[in-house]
Amino acid sequence: MGGLGHAFGAFVVPVLAALGLGLGGWWVLLPVIWFAGLAALLDLLLPEQTRFRVPPGGTGGAWVVWAMFPLLAGLLVYALHLVAAGAFTVWEFLGAALAVGLVQGSVGLTAAHELIHRPRAWERGLGVAISSLVLWAVFRIEHVHGHHRTVGTPDDPTTARLGESLYAYIPRSVLGGLRESWRLERERLHRRGMGPWHWRNRNLHYAVIQGALLVGVTLWTGLPGLLFFLIQAWIAVQLLMTTGYIEHYGLQRRPDGRGGWERIGARHSWNSAHRLTNWTTFNLGLHAEHHRWPGKAFPELVDDLDAMRMPFGYPGMALLAMVPPLWFRVMDPLVLQTRAAA
Repeated sequence: MGGLGHAFGAFVVPVLAALGLGLGGWWVLLPVIWFAGLAALLDLLLPEQTRFRVPPGGTGGAWVVWAMFPLLAGLLVYALHLVAAGAFTVWEFLGAALAVGLVQGSVGLTAAHELIHRPRAWERGLGVAISSLVLWAVFRIEHVHGHHRTVGTPDDPTTARLGESLYAYIPRSVLGGLRESWRLERERLHRRGMGPWHWRNRNLHYAVIQGALLVGVTLWTGLPGLLFFLIQAWIAVQLLMTTGYIEHYGLQRRPDGRGGWERIGARHSWNSAHRLTNWTTFNLGLHAEHHRWPGKAFPELVDDLDAMRMPFGYPGMALLAMVPPLWFRVMDPLVLQTRAAA
């Protein structure tokens, strides 16, 4: 059922979005209704996904991740076609941009997250292609070479601090991620005897690709299409940052006494075994094991019982994070308990 669950989770939200775009009116908000209500409710009602070992018979499921780029690119093209045709009223335009951005940020960027960790270059490239649809190709560098090394330390801009609200975290994380991507690439090129503006700088590659994408959208659909594209990209990146906020909020690695930090362990990530969360995010909820073994494909990940436990699945946690007083009331005591037990 796991493979079928991931296929269902990956495809249901883009299909809902395409259906809503085609029907117009209030239907454009179908993905919003899914995320803000149905997904969180189903996470509570469905039994948790207990996975303490990889099922026999291989790991499969790779095709689901590969299929995300044509699916999401097609959804975006369809939406831009409708914008160019003048099919939307102002509020439908905004609702559709919100819906497409939610799909790109949830299913799209979690698929990209899976792909940028893959050993094969063409799969990493596919992850960059998905990230480029929302103008966040720097995710490839910042996440893999930055976050995975510095998570749980003051050096990581994507680890949320205890007492930091989501609304303070997002701008710090976005700006910090951009700086990290450029710093890491500058250091990589320096080790090879190259300057920061050398043509091998991958950030420059990404800037050219994304700039060409913006020019192409503008030439095809005009300023309304460009505005739509920018809004959906902004929504998607906000959702990615919200996910990052949830995954490591308040969790810290201790100094190792040698000028560094203790090894990344199970208690440096918040885990979720909620079934719908993991079906729709390629097992992203099994986050502790992902950090300990970043090269593992998503079907190989299992639940680490030593990890910190999210009270809800990702949709519920995201809704909670949007109300900082409630978030602090629920999460801060859990963080303090962890620190006391360390």
